[in-house]
Amino acid sequence: MLCALFALSAMMPEEAAAQPAGRQCWNEGWTFTKDGETRTLDLPHDWGVEQPFLQENPGETGKLAWWGKASYRKPLTVSADDLKKNLRLEVDGAFSNAKVYVNGSEAGGWPYGYASWSVELSPWLREGENQIEIRLDNKPESSRWYPGGGIYRNVWLTRTQKTSVAHWGTFVTARVRDGHARVVQQVTLRADRPQTACIWTRILYKETQPGRIIEHVVADTRSFEQIYDGRTVRQTFRVDDVRLWSPESPQMYLARTTVIAEDGTEDVYETPFGIRSAQWKADGFYLNGKRTFLKGVCLHHDAGALGAVWNEDAWVRRLEMLRKMGCNAIRCSHNPPAPELLDLCDRMGFLVMDELTDTWTWSKKPNGYATLFEDWAEKDLVSMIRRDRNHPSVILWSIGNECGEQGDSTRWWIPQMLTDICHREDPTRLTTAGNDNPWASTQPYASTLDVYGFNYKPHLYADFRDAHPGQPFLGSETASCVSTRGFYRFPVEEDKGKGWVMEAPFQVSSYDLYAPGWASKPDVEWQYEDQVPECAGEFVWTGYDYLGEPTPFNLDPSVFTNFHTEEEKAAYKAMLESWGQTVSDVPLPSRSSYFGILDLAGFPKDRYWLYQARWAPEVPMAHILPHWTWPGREGQVTPVHVYSSADEAELFVNGVSQGRQKREGYRFVWNGVVYRPGSVEVVAYKDGREWARDKVVTAGKAARVKAYVDYAGKDLTYVTADIVDKTGNLVPDAGNTVVFSVKGPAEILATDAGDPTSHVSFSSPELPAFHGKASAIVRRTGRGAVTVTVKAKGLKTSTLSL
Repeated sequence: MLCALFALSAMMPEEAAAQPAGRQCWNEGWTFTKDGETRTLDLPHDWGVEQPFLQENPGETGKLAWWGKASYRKPLTVSADDLKKNLRLEVDGAFSNAKVYVNGSEAGGWPYGYASWSVELSPWLREGENQIEIRLDNKPESSRWYPGGGIYRNVWLTRTQKTSVAHWGTFVTARVRDGHARVVQQVTLRADRPQTACIWTRILYKETQPGRIIEHVVADTRSFEQIYDGRTVRQTFRVDDVRLWSPESPQMYLARTTVIAEDGTEDVYETPFGIRSAQWKADGFYLNGKRTFLKGVCLHHDAGALGAVWNEDAWVRRLEMLRKMGCNAIRCSHNPPAPELLDLCDRMGFLVMDELTDTWTWSKKPNGYATLFEDWAEKDLVSMIRRDRNHPSVILWSIGNECGEQGDSTRWWIPQMLTDICHREDPTRLTTAGNDNPWASTQPYASTLDVYGFNYKPHLYADFRDAHPGQPFLGSETASCVSTRGFYRFPVEEDKGKGWVMEAPFQVSSYDLYAPGWASKPDVEWQYEDQVPECAGEFVWTGYDYLGEPTPFNLDPSVFTNFHTEEEKAAYKAMLESWGQTVSDVPLPSRSSYFGILDLAGFPKDRYWLYQARWAPEVPMAHILPHWTWPGREGQVTPVHVYSSADEAELFVNGVSQGRQKREGYRFVWNGVVYRPGSVEVVAYKDGREWARDKVVTAGKAARVKAYVDYAGKDLTYVTADIVDKTGNLVPDAGNTVVFSVKGPAEILATDAGDPTSHVSFSSPELPAFHGKASAIVRRTGRGAVTVTVKAKGLKTSTLSL
């Protein structure tokens, strides 16, 4: 079950951007060895998320044992014809300190677990069977969040002719003018000897019609070139009637390059790209000449119950939910993402801040990236840029996050060096970083970045605009509001630190008023964005809950880096000390974050509708919180909030008006509402007309399980189970244990309910519902009918046909 659970390559991955024709997915049939145990599995694979949650493991990295040493082995049969070619192994991501051995000889490797890289195999290969081995060494105390362990992204085996395009050897740029584009492609070549070769490139776009895909060639050029190993050839094209890439219309082109060598061998290399203009100005970001506010979220690389394993279906689901919320941008925090994530952003129309690292030379963890920086920072940055620079979705290179060197003027050469490398490798994009030191924004440090990124400092926007005229800036990390889906704490207090207590159930109130000391509720960020319209946008921390970093129930001392005054540090230290006494009696169980707009299972929290009101104001919507099932609170004050972009709203409790309000911000608040069972309804108005309604009712006793498909992808289906009463209302306090099972060619891959304190293994088909909901990820294993059954003791069973 574990192998099936976290080795997901049965679905053939769609190939990433910029690749040779001789590239094949090489995920199947690896022999995995760790801690003396050996088994066969398919990649991608994360050994950490297979482990049980253990209370004694650090909550900051998910209470999962992701550290340790392991190896992956696979035979490779090489023909005599293969020996006439170049063979390389391409690894999209392996955590971490990877070394590759071919027939027992070390052939290469890469230490940074988030980097993509390749190893030339040909020098060590022989005709017949060869043995490929990848050894990993995941060191403890090397991450501030759950990093995963293993070869958790795709692996590729690539065969090319001796004369071919180099790995990541194309760079396509375009300038748009008067309806046409001037496209330039730089092609870097490999050759075993100097020679004359024909370089032929066609620019085309693909049109999908029922049952077929039609390719339209829009430009074509070929030339005979004197080439040698490493030479770069420049090709120029004119594309008429250009189809511009944008979030609203993510149109893609393809450059198909054929290299014909003197000996007649041909090698084909394809580069997907988009044509668009991207400009940063003093008053914000302009895409295709139109000012575009970045409505972004930060995302870590795990996919909830799947751990760090890359799976396309999981990420399409996540991105679709964000898009419906009005999100148009992603910050890859704090590392290069899986290349396929950028492919999805290209196809689905998201703008991307592509980030290198969380650390420079000032260490945050004893075995963290600071140990690699001197030898590997340039290699990692060049790898990221050359891999990703053809993606139209990528609009910024982020060179770091909250790096301590901000406060040390003797180390400002570091961001300058990284910015210079970015400009050398890609002159078309600007640089940024996530900065949390207020002093640094007033110093020459600011000029080491093209676009200044503020982490949680919206009160500095106006000062920065005035002190640095012409320099763009944005909120690189904003809000960090914390909440638990479906959990509400009374009395409701405005103090941002009063939404939780250090005792069971270790949850945070979902009134969306609460945040750690360095952070704020979303409304504060928006207040400053409105006051300073030059701000180019924001990236909320975070779009989804993620494994690890369970602030406010987080004792990781690296959190101190978020504070920059002695008073703030002293206050936080006192809080940790008081918590330490509590922890000795009641250990902190939390294993995942509370920051997400959606929870770890992918269920929206109330905050989802608050951001939708701000980011998609054209959507008729009103959302009431809290739920209205409060046995024991009869007669007590139970404030009601409504999220909406409407101009006015009127609230009714059991049909009685509680007053009509005009909107201030995006939340309407009725603080004096007294709880009485029944219903709460809101009628929202815009321009004097009814705009939207929402209604919540008091639920009865749990009566049945309601199962339905939340998302159906090519390989995975997400099934949600709601605990409902006899009339179909969600029972918001239900925690019944539910059991998922399947019949037919499928399996239960993972389950979750979004509870950040749950220690039930993701591999278990049985788990408690959390605030009335649970989720199962079903993986199809073959063709044929599949039936999913969800049971809960004492409740009516639900059966679902896929």
